[in-house]
Amino acid sequence: MANDPPADAATARVSTGNRSLDAMLDGGLLPGRPYLIVGPSGTGKTTLALEFLCEGTRRGERALLVTLEEPPNECRFNHRGLGPEFARVDVFDAIPDVMHYEHVPFRDIATVRLTRPFGRIPWVIRRTPELTGVEVSVAALEQMLRSELARTGYSRVVIDSLTALQYFCMKGIDEDGGAQSFLRFLSDLGVTAILTVESPAEDVASTERVLARGEIRLFRWERNGANVRAIGIEKFRGSAHDVQLHPYRIGPSGLDIDLGLTISRRGVTRSRSG
Repeated sequence: MANDPPADAATARVSTGNRSLDAMLDGGLLPGRPYLIVGPSGTGKTTLALEFLCEGTRRGERALLVTLEEPPNECRFNHRGLGPEFARVDVFDAIPDVMHYEHVPFRDIATVRLTRPFGRIPWVIRRTPELTGVEVSVAALEQMLRSELARTGYSRVVIDSLTALQYFCMKGIDEDGGAQSFLRFLSDLGVTAILTVESPAEDVASTERVLARGEIRLFRWERNGANVRAIGIEKFRGSAHDVQLHPYRIGPSGLDIDLGLTISRRGVTRSRSG
């Protein structure tokens, strides 16, 4: 019928590049929607997001990382174990320049910096220009994304991180409204997008967490003097999903999630088949 959803809407999935996470998501992400990977520092948010992009290049898609935290040269070195697909992932350096004490003219970041694949990123850090600086704003990033999608046809985009975007680029405007507008912008572009969010507190609600179509949550706590990491699906609109927490390790090729175990802060683990 005319009001029914497309026949393949319920079955179409976008692989995250991590088979275990795909299983938790009942096959993968629903296409064309923005999703969040939320967790404290050091839990592997960027690594998991890059697995998603590498899976895109493996399938012949165009994939883009917009980095606002980790310099591209460091990202290339830190994630070199992700395989040859990583070299074909494009990166856009949206990290603000070092502040000058003396006044220097500013140029829009969308007119100064270009996307390029990780395989062509030099191993040394980009130097801050002495005579000019770049202005990093939400409007400039949206202009860059719209232009690059029209030119290159990206189907997968990662923003790393939304936290830095709010801190560096949304000053002077309502952060909640800015996050809402940016998520809507990504939805309108029709790309499958992942945004990483730094959030040490598990029970803090935020506008972006309410509005995102899904949230993959990475947990970390201490037990018996050791760090324990777990992954869970907090929300996944329009699809069934695994509601259990599973332990994982961060390896050179990505997150190794143990679906054979469920875990809780009480320290009780059990087999899924048990």
